[in-house]
Amino acid sequence: MHELGLCDALLKKVDQIAKESELEGVNSVTLDIGTLSGVIPRFMSDCWEAVIDGTPYAETKLIVNSVPGEAECLDCGKIFEADLEKLVCPACESLKLRPISGRDMTITEIEGY
Repeated sequence: MHELGLCDALLKKVDQIAKESELEGVNSVTLDIGTLSGVIPRFMSDCWEAVIDGTPYAETKLIVNSVPGEAECLDCGKIFEADLEKLVCPACESLKLRPISGRDMTITEIEGY
């Protein structure tokens, strides 16, 4: 489960930003996770709870937004919303696809005080 390592890195980044911004604390962290990223949002939420336990961020909420991924079929050129569960062109059923978006995980907001 690589989500644990991602949460650990996320906490370090949040801590760095909080210190640079001279925040007293952080209420919440909002993440956008693409459906083609291979990151499972539910696992991120579970791992976040484990990573923040016993830290100054123990009350910090993690808000996860799922961002749809898009892919382009290399056979017919169709661009469509794609998901790792079903990676096939809906028009021609080709498996030759190129991801366009949805492979990222981005911190979109840190709500501090």
